[in-house]
Amino acid sequence: MLDVVNILMFIAFISFSLLYFFKFQPRFDPLVYDPAAAWVRAFMYFTACFYVSYLTGTQEMILATPLWTEAQLSDPTWIAWTVGVTAFILFAYWGIWIRYTIRFDRKRHLLSQVPFGIIWGLAMGQVVLIVWHFALEFGPSWALWQTWALAWVLLGLWQWMWQDFGWDVYISPEHDSPWSIPVKTAASHIPNVSLCLVYVGLYENYAILIALQTVALIGASVGMRMPPFWSKDVTPPARRVHLFGPIYRAGGYLSPDPENDPYLKDANLPR
Repeated sequence: MLDVVNILMFIAFISFSLLYFFKFQPRFDPLVYDPAAAWVRAFMYFTACFYVSYLTGTQEMILATPLWTEAQLSDPTWIAWTVGVTAFILFAYWGIWIRYTIRFDRKRHLLSQVPFGIIWGLAMGQVVLIVWHFALEFGPSWALWQTWALAWVLLGLWQWMWQDFGWDVYISPEHDSPWSIPVKTAASHIPNVSLCLVYVGLYENYAILIALQTVALIGASVGMRMPPFWSKDVTPPARRVHLFGPIYRAGGYLSPDPENDPYLKDANLPR
């Protein structure tokens, strides 16, 4: 069954890729945000994450591990960790992350934003576990802290490069400012990765980790008002900062009139 599902994922990845490169890439305009193109790019990434998880044996590792054990259910330390990490995810993403997110009057479309967040979370959860699985295989005799350190560095590098140079440039609508980017990174993203890796290292609750990432990214999808793929509403694209060659990074929204900008005010951002 796993083989069949991932053959379909591979076919989906090829299909989304062909659709993008033949339909959307020729008309790409960095000054226009195209929701349909953004969704196709996102699903190229999501299906790739699922397929790499399968190829690396990470999906088998996930499915071979119980959701939780009877011993864990009677362990107050495990319960405290699980409740604590869940509470942090809710606070960091449904609280801090959404509070400092610019929406530009985009509408809430829960019928598209919630499923987008679910698939995003399932993919992101598997990315975390792909890296964790690699660290376990790379140093099978290492101490737990060494495995954790390698996974933390590799995952941090991947998240920084993909988020800064890929996701926030080509998939997300503009939703940050130069002030909110480092704040969210320090208050949400870094502690999320750090705590979840510690949790997985201590307890090996892989499915729970995926669920936690899914909860976080449903919040992000709804919070930034991810436009549905059929939307015709105008929304600002990401402000791109050129580095070199074809490489751009997301720079965040710069207002022409910060003191009177309603979007900065609505997102509780400095003006």
